[in-house]
Amino acid sequence: MSSPTQEPPARAKPRKTPASPRGTALGRTYEGLRDLIFSYEIKPDERLNEGELAKRFGVSRTPVREALNRLVMENLLRFEPALGFYRPKIDADEIVNLYELRVILETEGVRLAVQRASDAEIAALQAEWAALDVSDPTRSQSERIAADERFHERLVGLSHNDKLVEALRRLNAQIHFVRWAPSGQDQDHRESYRKHGELLEVLRERDEAKAIEALRSIIVRRQEELLDILKEGAAKLFISHTGRALAGR
Repeated sequence: MSSPTQEPPARAKPRKTPASPRGTALGRTYEGLRDLIFSYEIKPDERLNEGELAKRFGVSRTPVREALNRLVMENLLRFEPALGFYRPKIDADEIVNLYELRVILETEGVRLAVQRASDAEIAALQAEWAALDVSDPTRSQSERIAADERFHERLVGLSHNDKLVEALRRLNAQIHFVRWAPSGQDQDHRESYRKHGELLEVLRERDEAKAIEALRSIIVRRQEELLDILKEGAAKLFISHTGRALAGR
């Protein structure tokens, strides 16, 4: 008599790190540290003192350590046993390399989106972008950055390739702090906003060449802005620059 067939045990689902509510000690400390990093109050190459941070945020060292470790995972801080936690220097070559990778990822995403995205999906992204008022004086720099990152991730998402989106999100985590470099007046925001809209229009028309050209112009323009800031020696960035990037390639 044959034994009954046994089903294999179900695989355990990977555990996700829970998000920290802003109201918790960890949440407040994490958000506070991010603000200090993005405002450049914590400067590149600066070491962090856990005790001083605990006093500053009015918490124990435990949430401080947890927040610091999370920021290390996001590539906003680094940790070495001999040095502790510190903010890494910004290297110009790294900026160039990251933006070159961004062009590759997003270009492939747009190419696939031309082939795979439905008209309804493109129209939905157009509607979301059209509803964004970049000239609103109450809109903060952080809100503009978040909106831009969300746009590009949704754009690549039109490729229906989750791995491309995951790769872009990891890349965005690495270049997020660079996006806080000053980008000029409101007219620059409006020009960028217009170019994003034009990209969606040629995508809707299924014009692959023009869509890729429009995308590259958006990304390369921002890379050039960063290199111009670097050349001018913007003290706020404290960039450790090298010849290759300064030469403008």
